[in-house]
Amino acid sequence: MGMTLTDRLTRGTYLFDNGADKPGVICLSYAWMSDALKMLPYDSAKRVQLALDALRKIYPDVDIASHIIGDPITISWEADPHFLGAFKGALPGHYRYNHRMYGHFMQDALPERERGIFLAGDDISFTPAWVEGAVQTALNAVWAIVRHLGGASHPDNPGPGEWYPHIGPVALPD
Repeated sequence: MGMTLTDRLTRGTYLFDNGADKPGVICLSYAWMSDALKMLPYDSAKRVQLALDALRKIYPDVDIASHIIGDPITISWEADPHFLGAFKGALPGHYRYNHRMYGHFMQDALPERERGIFLAGDDISFTPAWVEGAVQTALNAVWAIVRHLGGASHPDNPGPGEWYPHIGPVALPD
């Protein structure tokens, strides 16, 4: 796989190899939030043209368009009625909210009546939009559920809650 990361309109361009003597796949632009919204109003043909124009400035001696053999496909998660948008972005000022959501599995300081609901998913992690954040928060939630139900981690294999005081995110003053 090859990639081009840029501050231009395409943001991320990815080349996927399907093996010898097979056509590859190119993702002309992988962008999100405000970068993706810039392309939202345009149809597929215009999006492809804008991406190719941006890449032509980076690779002036490469005719990418001549290598396109199929009909380009574009996806805008924000416009898809089944996805309700794509990602949660970690914007300036959101750290305090991310800290509270990510650390929600640590419930000892909560009043008893507020314990027992556990959250997981990339949207409450510090790596929104990536599966790693979803997996990490799922492991945190499983550890918390086991603990909430009276279980514990094996002493030789501490869980995320045992490590959280040492490696958890820094709490900022309100």
